[in-house]
Amino acid sequence: MTKDNERIGSEFLRLVEIMRTLRSPQGCSWDRKQTQTSMAEHIDEESAEVVEAINSGDSLHIKEELGDLLMTIVFSAQIAAEAGTFDMGDVASGICEKLINRHPHVFGDAARGANPEQVIQMWGEIKTQEKADRKKLSNRMREALEFPSALSGAEKIQQEAARVGFDFPDAHAALQKIKEETSEIEAAIFNNNVDELEEEIGDVLFAVLNVSRLSGVNAEKCLKQAARKFVDRFTRVETLVEKDGGFDGKSLAELDRYWDKVKLENKA
Repeated sequence: MTKDNERIGSEFLRLVEIMRTLRSPQGCSWDRKQTQTSMAEHIDEESAEVVEAINSGDSLHIKEELGDLLMTIVFSAQIAAEAGTFDMGDVASGICEKLINRHPHVFGDAARGANPEQVIQMWGEIKTQEKADRKKLSNRMREALEFPSALSGAEKIQQEAARVGFDFPDAHAALQKIKEETSEIEAAIFNNNVDELEEEIGDVLFAVLNVSRLSGVNAEKCLKQAARKFVDRFTRVETLVEKDGGFDGKSLAELDRYWDKVKLENKA
């Protein structure tokens, strides 16, 4: 890697890290408030300013406006990363693959030295195939399988299926599927079959996600709230237990009584 490439990579990663900091709980309140929808307006504005700068012929102005546009792109990718759908690395990887695929006369087996007219013709054919591939729901689902968050990926897969009507009619109908799948978990536990148990637990999680999606609630938010509630209650349980000598020697029944006491205090 050349020094120029090292510098480019270093500065780009620096931008990504700055954006992560700005979006963090210790960051900027305005930046944390932004969403993909709100960023669309900023991207539109910055794109127009890039064009204006290019038309001015001022290289310093062009550099500045390109930086502003790049910032909005990194910003949007960071929002997606927090949602567990994709990150800046996925964005860069995707465009790299597209560029390679659309230039077979450079990176592939097509004849070298194609003139501009031939290149445009190739692009047209390749783009037509890409468009057909993107329309296939199964291909879109496979892309969702690569989401960093399995929860977000599974929800996207369900949304794609729902586009063609392959979905439960409502949350109540989806709830019945949970009941069906939990009975299969019981059977897997009884049979002591680990592979079967993994499969059935996955089916239950997928079914629960269907219920949350059709109910209009955010499953990620629900899970975070449940985890936070557990930690808050356990913190209180731990405090009470430590006052009574600690966890050593205490049975599950005893610990449950502490838990029930904390639950009642929360309801009071």
